[in-house]
Amino acid sequence: MAVNNLVFTRVDDRLIHGQVMTSWLKVYNTAKHILIVDDATSKDPFMGKMFSLLVPSGITISVQSVDEAVETFKAGLPQPTVMIVKVPLTIKRLIDAGVDIDYFNIGGMGMSAGRKKFFQNISMSDEEKQICRDLTAKGVRIEIQIVPAQSMHEVSKLL
Repeated sequence: MAVNNLVFTRVDDRLIHGQVMTSWLKVYNTAKHILIVDDATSKDPFMGKMFSLLVPSGITISVQSVDEAVETFKAGLPQPTVMIVKVPLTIKRLIDAGVDIDYFNIGGMGMSAGRKKFFQNISMSDEEKQICRDLTAKGVRIEIQIVPAQSMHEVSKLL
């Protein structure tokens, strides 16, 4: 399904990092809404409340599970939206459910169990690398760029 009003999609395991998100919202200044898609976070009302305190005024925020997000995309995004997810698997699940995502940015994937250093401060597990390979093979453009002021690196050239 075509996705209108999705202006930027980002993988960041911190989800909303105040200063970083503010800098991206300046680049994507048409965005009026942030959609966090993460199954665990969608069940945590406290985190949803905390994230709402980190976004600039005039920007709304919602936290949804992958299934809820698929329904949201089917219904159509009512306003220009930035989507943030924790891991590439979430993007894969959305694409597998029919959501048309042809580009995403990786901005924060820290070291954790099963992950090794991939590029600069981005770490990935073997499974995450495979997901990125599979998505690139389907024509999805994946870029690493922590903040807009830093240079961009295409993941397909790093795999």
